[in-house]
Amino acid sequence: MFASDSPTWRNPRVLAILFLVFLSGAVCGGLTMRMIHSKHSVTASPYSYETLKSELNLRPEQCNHLQQILADMTRYHQDLQAQLDDWQATGRSKIIEILDEPQRARFRELTAQK
Repeated sequence: MFASDSPTWRNPRVLAILFLVFLSGAVCGGLTMRMIHSKHSVTASPYSYETLKSELNLRPEQCNHLQQILADMTRYHQDLQAQLDDWQATGRSKIIEILDEPQRARFRELTAQK
């Protein structure tokens, strides 16, 4: 086998395969991030303003009221989420207080996985 027979970085097939592998990884990563983001996105309302506006043929004054209602729902949801985060942090602190050092280390390992 001659050295010229082995594939090199300049070979179009090698470059095409590398490009396809890179592109596939980028697409899979993008789809995974989109799925993760959609599961964890802050959704205060199951209703979409645009969907309700078009499907219900809302009048302009109704649109204004709807926007305010959806904004209020979003703020309320964010307030509830902040309260939940505080509650979880308080509970975590109380648990850590009763543990000895090896248990605290293990507790931090366990809770870091979630």
